[in-house]
Amino acid sequence: MPRTIGAGASRRTSRPVTPRSPVESTGECERLWLVSGTSASTDPQPDPVAGGDADLVPVATDESVVRHDPLARLEAVEASRPARASRPSRRFDLKLLLASFGIAVGLVLVLLGVLGSVTGREQQGLPDAIESIDPVREATQVPQQTRVFVDLEIGYEAMLVVDGVELPTVSLDDVSQVAPGLGEGEQVEIPPGALWEPGNATLTFEPGPSQPIETFDTGPHQVVVRYWRTVDGPQAFRTFIWSFYAV
Repeated sequence: MPRTIGAGASRRTSRPVTPRSPVESTGECERLWLVSGTSASTDPQPDPVAGGDADLVPVATDESVVRHDPLARLEAVEASRPARASRPSRRFDLKLLLASFGIAVGLVLVLLGVLGSVTGREQQGLPDAIESIDPVREATQVPQQTRVFVDLEIGYEAMLVVDGVELPTVSLDDVSQVAPGLGEGEQVEIPPGALWEPGNATLTFEPGPSQPIETFDTGPHQVVVRYWRTVDGPQAFRTFIWSFYAV
């Protein structure tokens, strides 16, 4: 018997499904993902043609979001950079500062000491035949009764000219020869002039009442020493000049 359908029965009709292009589906998925804030997935998308709208699952990939969203692109770049180690802040250390200052002062003193050790022959500009002089060259604050002293190398002799006054040279050997003839309690009288000691090769002048120069007045003074090798004689002398300031 043929089936009949009553008039009151509802008819089931199927509506046609409009196929959508892949471009439209992808754009819609991206917009839905940005609005809903769902996480991206790399699962394969269902075929939009196979079912209706209820069968569509909006899924977007990370690459598409980064490609179309500048903010997401910036966050991806920042995330790819290595993390920088935070530097601890340094606090002001007074003890460290004082220690550094002390070390700097010590280095300066050591440097001055090294420079001071070169103030002998090098700074005085002494010739090879003269080991030392007193007062030193360009000395200031020299007492008025100070002595003038020259120390020479062995094998040299010398004489002094102070402030233009040529001083007679008195050899200590000549004075020693007079000493044995003196009586008890008598003193050897040294003649005026500069005392020459052959054994030490030194020449000394001390101002005084019986000397050609009694005292050094306040002001500059000049000393000229004429020196020569003993084997060559006084005619082969050389000259060294220096000055000092008496107060």
